[in-house]
Amino acid sequence: MSQVLRFYILLLICSTFSKTVISQELKTPLDSLRFFGDVFSNAVVDDHRLIGANEFERLFGKILEKEDALAIIENIPFISRQLAPDSSFAVYTWRLALNNMSEFNYFGYIFSPSAEFSPIKLHNFMESGRVDEYGILSPANWPGAFYYNMKHFQLPGGKDAWLLFGVNGHSRFTRIRIMDVLHRTGNDFYFGYPVFGENADMIPRRGKTRVMLEYSFDAPVYLNFDPEYELIVMNIVDLIEGVHPGQGITGIPSGEYHGYRLVDGYWIYVPEIVRERSTPPPPPSPNRRTGPRRDLFGNPIDNGRN
Repeated sequence: MSQVLRFYILLLICSTFSKTVISQELKTPLDSLRFFGDVFSNAVVDDHRLIGANEFERLFGKILEKEDALAIIENIPFISRQLAPDSSFAVYTWRLALNNMSEFNYFGYIFSPSAEFSPIKLHNFMESGRVDEYGILSPANWPGAFYYNMKHFQLPGGKDAWLLFGVNGHSRFTRIRIMDVLHRTGNDFYFGYPVFGENADMIPRRGKTRVMLEYSFDAPVYLNFDPEYELIVMNIVDLIEGVHPGQGITGIPSGEYHGYRLVDGYWIYVPEIVRERSTPPPPPSPNRRTGPRRDLFGNPIDNGRN
């Protein structure tokens, strides 16, 4: 068989396979999301991940406009859903990792299952380098993170607010845990509110609006609300020279803990927390599989393994 004939046969096979893939991928909106979610999470080539992420975001936004959106997106892998206790809204977030886990981008939406308000797209602002612990930001300037927990509380005066616990990839050697405050006025949502500090009298003027904990990418760092202690618990981090070439000074857990306690709507700093049990496991990875094994289109694989 000539080289030219082999080439045309291979081209025909690839073309047929491509059409089959596209046909299956477009079968349902859920299939499409699972397909592009798999691409942006697992593709070897960064350009393919970018294409997958852009298509996933576009399709996700379109699906949120449908009446049956909640049923479609209920069990999508690759994303986090943090649902308000009264189910009035949910925060969806996901992460795109590039350049061998050294560059990251974050995507998200705030969604009302009852269609109380239109879906709100979150625009990652962390990469600007201008997010700190003292600003109040809109969804257009979102401190991008993959959220792993939500905790409802009430601000001074009784207004509802929600702590959002998340992680931002930041850079090759550095990760950032973020504890942000989500609050709303009508259908407008905001990130950050002055509730963190040592002295309640000073918090309205000088309190932190969010807490950001920077640490080494390979360090087991904890920042979360602990229902047993009724406290926010976080590692105390020491700045030391990193062990990886080119890493420089980085944050490593000291083995001790501090945190915050809710008092009359403010989170008051607790300098020392003694934990009488082992630290809970870290939150799940943005791309960790928690359900059954699935094929490229998200269909369960019945091979006797999970």
